[in-house]
Amino acid sequence: MKKSSLVLLLSLLFATVLHARTPFTDQVDDSLLKAVFPEASHFSAKQGTPPVFTAYGPADQQGNAPIIGYVFQTSDLPPEEIGFSSTIDVLAGLDLTATVTAIRILDYNESFRSSRGDFMGGPVFRGQFRQKPLTDEFRVGRDIDGVSRATITSWATTRGIYNAARRVAAVYLPDSGISAQVDTASNIKAHMEPLSWAQMLDKGLISELKHGYPDGTELGLAFTYMGHEALGEILIGADAYSTAERAASSRFDDGKLMLTGIFGNASDPFRQERLSIQQGDITYPMPRLRTVYAGSANEGKIAEPGTSNFAVAMVLDPGMDFTQPFTIFYDPQNGQSPASVEVQIQGVQLDLALGREVQAPDADLAMGSPGSDINWLRVAGLLAVFWLVMAAFMTKNARLRWTALSVTLVYLGFVTGGFLSVSHITNTINLGPSMILGDIPLLLMVLFTLITTLIWGRIFCSTVCPFGALQDFISRFSPKRWQRNVPAWLHDRAIYIKYGVLALLIVMAVVQSGVSIFQYFEPFGTLFFYSSSLVLWTLLALILLASTVVKRFYCRYMCPLGAALGVLSLVSISRIKRVEQCTVCKVCEHACPTGAIRKEKVDFKECVRCDICESKLIQKAGVCKHSVASLEYRGVIVRG
Repeated sequence: MKKSSLVLLLSLLFATVLHARTPFTDQVDDSLLKAVFPEASHFSAKQGTPPVFTAYGPADQQGNAPIIGYVFQTSDLPPEEIGFSSTIDVLAGLDLTATVTAIRILDYNESFRSSRGDFMGGPVFRGQFRQKPLTDEFRVGRDIDGVSRATITSWATTRGIYNAARRVAAVYLPDSGISAQVDTASNIKAHMEPLSWAQMLDKGLISELKHGYPDGTELGLAFTYMGHEALGEILIGADAYSTAERAASSRFDDGKLMLTGIFGNASDPFRQERLSIQQGDITYPMPRLRTVYAGSANEGKIAEPGTSNFAVAMVLDPGMDFTQPFTIFYDPQNGQSPASVEVQIQGVQLDLALGREVQAPDADLAMGSPGSDINWLRVAGLLAVFWLVMAAFMTKNARLRWTALSVTLVYLGFVTGGFLSVSHITNTINLGPSMILGDIPLLLMVLFTLITTLIWGRIFCSTVCPFGALQDFISRFSPKRWQRNVPAWLHDRAIYIKYGVLALLIVMAVVQSGVSIFQYFEPFGTLFFYSSSLVLWTLLALILLASTVVKRFYCRYMCPLGAALGVLSLVSISRIKRVEQCTVCKVCEHACPTGAIRKEKVDFKECVRCDICESKLIQKAGVCKHSVASLEYRGVIVRG
């Protein structure tokens, strides 16, 4: 009994030391209010939006007590900054001159293995906020001294107080000048949030550099100015920007951040010290010290599909002239010439770089109006494609189907690139449905594919997928003597390769491996998006060559998206009808481009609903043109 009690006691002590909770409180009483605003004689109850305790001075002869400031809790003004282990709740006073009077830490949760314990409760750290105007920077390492080995918590506390105080001042002290800073953040968001990453690239707000290596792999870098908190939140998310800004400010007193998104499949990993900037005759090297990690590209605009794998931020030299263009170089240091791109900071980003006020966008501008980022011409084109595809499917008209295939190949493949990929599945796993819901053409494509698959099966694979259309054209125009039937025993095993690929990609997405390999299993990206990778073009050539021998080779054995739709089609409610002749006839079996038919049986997960078996071999639905007697007499060797 004593032994078990001792073990329990030691366990409790160990848990307490390992992750101790501060002896603070979330209950605000008059003593705490007085501690952060000692000049006040009394306080109101918490009220208003945002909620505050109003601080009153001594009453005059008429009994009227003037308002002399406000007291607020940072937890009432989300989003809260996160310390080492959790959010930090701070009580702070703010007088009418937009000056923080004092602070008290109400509650925080910190690991003693990574801090000096309850340093925040002591007078040294919190004393730095006494009578501190909001015009100060509130930066750890500049005007606030952090605590060794507790940088994260020091930073989170400081920024939490600063951001919350600015929001209180913007509402309750409209003439303080702080409201203009808050308006700037709102105006930045009004300008930039409606734009997708691709639109910012088109407008020149983002510049891309690509470098191809001798082995056919490629490194891509995307650069855009990120020197403001609101802009950083839009581009990479609040947490990633806070981390990058914290690291940068701890190293340099000045310098703006330039976001660098890294993408591609380069065999030689990205090295930040290989970057340099040249403006005029001056070259600014970019040693490791001047670059900071900026997240894994899973939040903000940079999280949009196909944008970046991860990001860093360069701390730009304050001596640069941001009104003039400059060139960013990346030296692969392998004997190849450095890759370069010219960058010109412009628009809202230039205003921020120069410290100018950012005005609200004109309400008549496209970027500021609701729904203005929707490409309605593309939506109309997509709806026209859907109509053509369904008309061909419903009528079983071969000419109409070939017309639909032609339109799909050209329009969805080479013109818009607006087809589905397994990357849409993996990115939805990582980022949630917002990436689809925010893109109307993509949302329409997803809805069309899901609805038609659940009702009829893989219509997308049959006529909407441009790479499937390309394979059909290859089979149509390839010499018949080249084409071969895959032995049943081999085909029945090989079809599961694509399901294995799908499982691998989903597992990698779930565990957020950060490794991008889907491009090796989806060759249509190489063709329709003009990859510069020799390896990917070689894979594409081999797959297209195989398609001249085996119909729909890629669809049969390699396509992970087809595998996903195949699983979904198992619950489709409307399937191809089989008739009496199917027990002895092999015409449909030989004609099926995916090998999904075995006499009267159809492997519906492999069927792409091309309906060749119905449109070519059945004159009317459910009536085969071949008689059973004729088939039996001919020995069941009818060939299509």
